[in-house]
Amino acid sequence: MLQRFMVSVAAAMAIIAPQQSHSAEFPNRPIKIVVPYPAGGSTDALMRAMAPTLQSKWGVSVVIENRPGGSSIIGANAVATAAADGYTLGIVANAFSANPSMRENMPYDTLKDFTPLTQLTFTPNVLVANRSENFKTVKELQEVAKSGKKDLSSGSIGNGTAAHLALEKLKTLSGMNILHVPFQGSAPGVVALMGGQTNLLMAPLPDVLPYVRSGKIVALTVGSAARAPQLPDVPTFAEAGFSGFQSGAWFGMLAPAGLDAQIASKLSADFVSALSEPSVKAKLTSLGLTPVGSSQQEFQKLLASEVKNNGDIVRRAGIRVD
Repeated sequence: MLQRFMVSVAAAMAIIAPQQSHSAEFPNRPIKIVVPYPAGGSTDALMRAMAPTLQSKWGVSVVIENRPGGSSIIGANAVATAAADGYTLGIVANAFSANPSMRENMPYDTLKDFTPLTQLTFTPNVLVANRSENFKTVKELQEVAKSGKKDLSSGSIGNGTAAHLALEKLKTLSGMNILHVPFQGSAPGVVALMGGQTNLLMAPLPDVLPYVRSGKIVALTVGSAARAPQLPDVPTFAEAGFSGFQSGAWFGMLAPAGLDAQIASKLSADFVSALSEPSVKAKLTSLGLTPVGSSQQEFQKLLASEVKNNGDIVRRAGIRVD
């Protein structure tokens, strides 16, 4: 009996040992982080700001791969279908949680095909205008819209994004008729705005902050509860007359489903630790991002809540994929 017991223990250890070894040696080669938006936007800037600190922690290269398209679905699917070994990760934002309610056929299950790691940051949305327009406040914008003398259009960073949902909410509360023009990320949206192809743009603060500071575009209002420290002279939506109106974008890290629990825990802890580094915090704050660093469980709860709440907004507004 003792001999059979020892054989069973040895067999169990043979199964556990490779897993422990695999976790202990992680990582031993470059880690790829998929950004489902074009280079130049806030999502891309966030990852590139964190990459040097992550490389230092892991002792391996961090490769940023931009995979834009499909309102982040193309990039997210690249993560969902990757090997669950911790070497392919992905950053996602609000659109990730709104997509299931906007498309009948998704290539992945938003809540089942990923391993949540952490919510990285939060940032408010900002409504900005072409500097050649005559309005400098939301009130002036409303006057132009209600006069019917000018057709207004506003870009966003894509269908179903937090910026798009914020624009739809503004249209409902204000009664303004504004044509929504979705772009694949903020960079092309800013180009269209400055080129006069659109009058307005709703986008995350980091994406438009440099252009507001340089005077190339005008910030009308910001979606945070209090004025953003980066734009202290720009009123909130509440101050502009829309009580209780807040809107912003969260960014979080995911890995493929089935990732080893020890590796997932390490990755989550390393991202949270990186966010607390003074140099990283300073960089993100300068970009208009507020570090969060939630636990895996907290981020999982946020994702489930966002899928439900954003789905409700999408259905009420009748938002469809163009």
